[in-house]
Amino acid sequence: MHRTLQNIKHNLTVPLKIILILPTQKMVLKICFIFFLLISLCSCFEVIEEINFNKNGSGVFKLSLNLSQSKNEINTLMRLDSSSGYHIPKVNDINASFNQAIVTLKKTEGLSNITIKRDFKNWIFELKTEFKSTKNLETGLKNIYADFLDDESKAPKNKLGFDGKLAKRESAPLEAATRKRMNNPTEKRILTKAKYTTIYHFENQISSYTNKRAKVSPSKKAIMLQSSLLNIINQKETIENQIKLYVP
Repeated sequence: MHRTLQNIKHNLTVPLKIILILPTQKMVLKICFIFFLLISLCSCFEVIEEINFNKNGSGVFKLSLNLSQSKNEINTLMRLDSSSGYHIPKVNDINASFNQAIVTLKKTEGLSNITIKRDFKNWIFELKTEFKSTKNLETGLKNIYADFLDDESKAPKNKLGFDGKLAKRESAPLEAATRKRMNNPTEKRILTKAKYTTIYHFENQISSYTNKRAKVSPSKKAIMLQSSLLNIINQKETIENQIKLYVP
C-alpha cells in the first residue's frame, strides 16, 4: 500500500532540512514537505538567495528554487499517482503550501509586498518580500518553520544581519547523524549537482569580505557566492560571510 503524504512526512524531514539549513539563507524558501518530495525524486536543482539591502537596514529578499534542468523528469512524475511508494503531490497541493506560506509571512510585523511567483512550465519559483529589518525577516521565516515542522526546535539556527555598515551571514552545520545520512548513495546522487547561490546588493561599495570564494561585481556594490549543497553539508564549503561597506 502506498504511503500517504501524512505518513511520509517524517521521512521527508531530511530533504526539507537540506533547504532549510541554508536559507538565511534565511533563507526561504521554505516550502512545505510535499513540494520537496519532487526535489527528492529529481537530480538537479539550484537555490538562489538574493537580497537588496538599503542603508537603513531594510531591503528586499528573494529566494528562488530553480528545477528547470529537471523539468522533463518532474513533468513525467507529475503524471503519476505515486513513485517509489510515495504519493506524488499535485499542483493544487503545491499551491496550497505556497498560499499558506504567504498567509504566515503577511502576519509577520515588518514584512510587506509578499509574493510567490510560480512557473509550473519550467519549474521555477520565487518568494519575494520587502522587510524593515533582517530581524523581521528572520521572524517570518521562523514562523514558516513552525508551520511545516513538527518540532520548532528543529529549525536551523541561521542568521543574517545588517546594520548599514556590516552584513553578517551565518549558517549552522548539520548534526553528524544527518550529515552521514546525506552521504548515502541516493541522497548523494540528488545533492551532487545541486547548487546554493547567495547574491547581496548594497547601496555603498564593499570594502572587505571574509569568504574568499565570493566574487565582487565591478561596481563593488554586489557580491555573489556559489556553493555545492553537498560540500556545504560536508562542511567543505560555507556560505558564511562578513561583508564590510565603505561608509562616508
